[in-house]
Amino acid sequence: MDVTCENEQLTMKTIKIALIGCACFLVSVGLCFAETEQTPAAVAGDQTAQPAAPNSTLEPMSARSYDPSGRRDPFVPVLQQIGVGPIDPSLPPLQRVGLTEMNLIAVVWGAYGNTAMVQTPDGNGYTVRRGTRIGPNNGVVSAVTEKGIVVQERFTDVYGSKQEREYVKLLHPKEGAE
Repeated sequence: MDVTCENEQLTMKTIKIALIGCACFLVSVGLCFAETEQTPAAVAGDQTAQPAAPNSTLEPMSARSYDPSGRRDPFVPVLQQIGVGPIDPSLPPLQRVGLTEMNLIAVVWGAYGNTAMVQTPDGNGYTVRRGTRIGPNNGVVSAVTEKGIVVQERFTDVYGSKQEREYVKLLHPKEGAE
């Protein structure tokens, strides 16, 4: 058992020494090749000769510059580039504000039908009924219920096709989440 352990230790030492020797050899060979190349004139002893420019066969740096004009930035989301655009100031106030930015304050029902009151971010309140245009995507209030309002929006998706979406704005949003 002792002889086997001694043989293994001797073998391990031999392997370590061989690896260190190989590493030293590779480093010394690498240093030999890392010396700067000399031009033929410098080898001949001509001191006035200038060394050749590295990569002199390549084009100058300015000729390889990238011109991104006319191309979209690949790192900006497509929807952000399309954008909604500036909001037309001639539109009524309810059509200038998005549905998610409005708060439903109250729903009043009576002999003339249900009416809802919404508040815009600037603090102004407006009444809406069935058929009222609301939101920047040409939304129309399709129903006013005792729990909230239902808005039908027609919009163009990313692919250019016309889509219709139903958006429900609840009077008490926490009740609808249950």
